[in-house]
Parts: sequence; C-alpha cells; structure tokens
Amino acid sequence: MPGTTKPRTVRFTDLTLRDAHQCLLATRMRTEDMLPVCEKLDRAGFWSLEVWGGATFDTCLRFLREDPWERLRRLKAALPKTPLQMLLRGQNLVGYRHYADDTVSRFVERAAENGIQIFRIFDALNDLRNLKTTIKATIKAGGRVEGAFCYTTSPVHSVDGFVDLARRLEDMGCDTICVKDMAGLLTPQAAYDLVRKLKKAIRLPVHLHSHDTAGMAVATHLKAVEAGVDIIDTAASSMAGGTSHPPTETMAAILSAAGVETGLDLSLLTEVAEHFRKVRKTYKAFETDYAGIDPNVILYQVPGGMTSNLAIQLKEQNALHRMPEVLAEVPRVREDFGFPPLVTPSSQIVGTQATLNVLTGERYKVLTSETKNYLRGLYGRPPAPINPDVQKKAVSDEERVDVRPADLIPPEWEKAAADLGGRGGIAEDVLSYILFPKVALDFFDAREKGIPPEPLSAAAPEAASPGPIMAPSEFNIHVHGETYHVKVGGAGHPVGGRRPYFLYVDDHLEEVLVESLVEIVPSFAGRIDDSVGGVSRRPRAMEEGDVTTAMPGTVVSVKVKPGDTVKRGDTVLIVEAMKMENEIHTPIDGEVKAVHVREGESVNPDEVLVVVR
Repeated sequence: MPGTTKPRTVRFTDLTLRDAHQCLLATRMRTEDMLPVCEKLDRAGFWSLEVWGGATFDTCLRFLREDPWERLRRLKAALPKTPLQMLLRGQNLVGYRHYADDTVSRFVERAAENGIQIFRIFDALNDLRNLKTTIKATIKAGGRVEGAFCYTTSPVHSVDGFVDLARRLEDMGCDTICVKDMAGLLTPQAAYDLVRKLKKAIRLPVHLHSHDTAGMAVATHLKAVEAGVDIIDTAASSMAGGTSHPPTETMAAILSAAGVETGLDLSLLTEVAEHFRKVRKTYKAFETDYAGIDPNVILYQVPGGMTSNLAIQLKEQNALHRMPEVLAEVPRVREDFGFPPLVTPSSQIVGTQATLNVLTGERYKVLTSETKNYLRGLYGRPPAPINPDVQKKAVSDEERVDVRPADLIPPEWEKAAADLGGRGGIAEDVLSYILFPKVALDFFDAREKGIPPEPLSAAAPEAASPGPIMAPSEFNIHVHGETYHVKVGGAGHPVGGRRPYFLYVDDHLEEVLVESLVEIVPSFAGRIDDSVGGVSRRPRAMEEGDVTTAMPGTVVSVKVKPGDTVKRGDTVLIVEAMKMENEIHTPIDGEVKAVHVREGESVNPDEVLVVVR
C-alpha cells in the first residue's frame, strides 16, 4: 500500500553456548549439556550462534577432557541451519601469546573446515596490525569476517577514534563491524552516540556486544537499536545478567512490542531458557559471588571473568580482604601501561601485575614474563605511551620493538609437528599442542587412558558409620581452579622418621613422604633437602637466598639444578599464575643448593622452592 514502510529488523546472536557460561560458570559447561537443546536453538531464528573460541578451547583441554575440535564438529552437526560463530583474539588466536603466521593461517583454515562460518576477530590493544593475518586467512577459507574493536574509556579514547577503527576494519575486508564492550562500560547514551556515528561513517552492518556487569545492558541495547544497530548479542534468560549479557526473551519482547522485527520464536526461547535453568544447577560449584551486577566496574574496568579470577587468587593466599586494594591498583597499572582496553590477554597482564604490586608491598618489585613482553612491545602498540620509568625497569632500550610482533616469530608448524611425533596424528592435534603444549600433552594422555573430566561437585558424604573416623582413601583436591582425583594406593615402611605413601593422582602414581609434625617442626628450620617432594617445601623461617613465589601457581619450567652457579636476578623457575607466566629470580649470587619443585607442581608463597647459598 502507498505510504507504508517496511518494519525495522534487528537480528540476534545467542551467546549461551560460549560467552555466557564463560562469564558465569568459569567456562565449564560440557558439550553433553549443550546438545539436547541444539535443535530448538537452530529453529529459534538467530542470526548466528556463538559456540567456540575465547576460553572454551583452553577449558576443554585443561578441565573438561574434551577435544575442542570434536566439540565444534558435534555442535555443527546438531546446528545445521544457523551460522556458527567464534571469538578469535587476532594473532593470539585462543591463547595468551602471539603465534606465528603459519599457525594462525592453519588454525583459521581448520576452524572453518570444522564448522565456523563467522569469525569475530579482535586485538586486545586495538592494534589492527595484529588482525591482518587472521582477516586474510578467514577470507581465503570462505568465512565471514566480523571485525571488532574493544570499547573502553580513558583520557585517550573517544567516539571519533572508535569510528576511525571501524573505517579501517571496513577497508581491511570485514563483512560486519562489532562494538566489543567486554566490561559493560557502554552507557545507553554513549551507545546511541557511537552507533549513530558508525552508521553514518561505514556501509557495513553494526553488531553490538555488551555485558550487563554494571546493570545497563538492556537500556544500552535499546538505545543502540534506536540509533540503528543491526545485530545485538544476548543470552538465554537463565544464563543472562550480571557479568553475562542481556536476556534474549526480554530484548525480543521489548523490540516486538515496539514494532521491530526480530525473527525469533518466543515459545522456543522459553524452552531453551528452561533447559539451561536446569543445567545451570549442576554447575553450582563454579558459581562465584563476583558474577552479579557491580556498577563499580565503571571505575576499575575489570571484566567479570577477571574479577572472579582475582578473587580466587587472593582467597588462596588468605588475602581476599585486599580485593579493594587490587581493584584500586588496576587503573593505576593500566595508566602506566598506556591505557590498554582490559580484555584477554591484556586484562590478565594488568590484573596480575596489580595483584603482585599489592601483595609484595612495592609497585613493580616483581614483574611477570608477560608484563615484560608487553612493555617490550611484543603484544603490539598500546593506545598511549607507556610510563617510561616502568618500562625502563622492565626492559632496556635495545629490547624494545615497534614492528608487528608476529614479524619476529619464526614459523612454528613444522617443528611442532615433528616434536609431537605420533602423539597427535591430525592437524587439529598439532594446533592444540602449539597453543597449549603441556595442557595438550596432558589431554592426549587422558584421552588415551579414558580419564574422566573433573567432577561437577564434591561427592555427597556417606552415611555415618559406627566405626572409627578414618581419613578417606579416595577424594578430590581443588587447587588453583584445577581438580585432581586422588586415590591412596598404600603405604611403605617408615624411613628416617618419614613414611612413604603411594598415591594415584589422576591415575598417575606418585610417592609422597609424610613426616610427623612432632618430629619435623623443631628440626626443620635451616635444613637443606635436595628432594623435590615431601617435607622440603614446608613453611619455615626465610633465609637470604631462599627463593619463593609471590603468588600461588603451577611450575611450568625449572631452569636450574643443584650445583649450578647463579647471579642475583637470574631466572630459576617459571611459575604460571592466573594464566600468566612469572619468572622467579634468585635474590643473591651463589650456588644452587636445593631445588624443591618439579614441573607441573602447584606452589604457594609460603614455600621455599629453591635454595641458593
């Protein structure tokens, strides 16, 4: 009819199968809990379904004992109609460092072959040099490129600057542009102003991704729709809110009532939400007090997942009461580092450094390896100049680089395939190994032996027995976010006051020497023990030359052995904490008298790890 206008259409991307459970449930949702509802998700009318990338790859290997590639294939088979989407960290892929161009190209190729059709690609520093290879590889593989810029606020960020990034992404060949508001900082009015300017400046569809951390997401999305946004991100209502995203049903109902077409089936959405409402209960062990609405995020800008991570680290050191100090330190570190947007991996780098600054009582007394690499320029170019005093403390002028970081990384594929040998027979296994070497090898072992994943919750206590109370012979231990299944195999005869116990830890036989506290306490101080287990790491009065770690973590590399000569500042260990590798240095010149740890062991700040005299 003359005078009629076509109804406005806004499409939806569902994040329940990826970002929602990453934010609320520590990324622990298993594929078996996704598959039963896939048929309904596929018919619901979404523009795309985000199912892969981000932290899911790491978590599948590390905790769930699932092959992330197999998860993708199974989801693709169960979701044949709706395009599948992934989150890709540019040159970081789904890891925490930059990878060589040959690895990046092969990863994108295999991801497309296994079912990903839309690649949302971003760089933590908005350094578009770090997106060049991934965008080129996606186009070659026949995928659609959604170029994303990370939204943040600071003295050096502006709406015009973000619009310029969008124009450059369009020129690089992107198919859509995403505003990635990972911390939920985008206010409704800021969303309106930004989207309106984007729609005038570029020809591509604009996609909004924003979290509800500050409680603004519904209002922010509505103002973005008013300004002309084309696609919005939501999650099923039972997996929405807080550090997650606005609820799909709510947004669809509001827009439908306003005459906006969404293409969604509300009855199916209700069934999807009910499925995840039941599923979520089984993951209660991974819920956190820091996943709710927190308007203070506007001040400290830490994404929800990072807040939870910081809380866990501090709790393990009986320092949770210092959380306000850490959150207050984060903006100061961020300013020193040139105001990077806080998103993986920059959020881990800044957050871990802020924690170290607080716990050690001296700013930048301890620097993580990633902090040094960041200050050297190996993550890219930050939005603003770095504090020169901090940079000088970490690296010399000669060590700094200003080229695209990946230009310094030699090809990795052939060497990794040769190192892996027969342990991984397909390209996907080689890629998993390149991304997470130790974690992938552990996964391959578990896959071969059929070792089950971590339990979803502690086993229910058995009924009380009239007999004597005994220590359990089979139990689970939770350490730094990882769960180990322990079974006591037996005990040996005491030797020198210590009794050996034989334990199966995730089916790996370990010998642990246990010494009576009555005997050990008076005699332990000052003793040097060259063993790597047992009592040698018990807390004691620290002496000059005792090497400790500032944060709990896992030893990933031991750089010295007893008898080695070291100089003050030499790296003796590398410990992974909060997914960041930290170099542990000797405080004095001397000879290594004892090494009390080995690779793969968990360590705490009150333990002597290496003795130098």
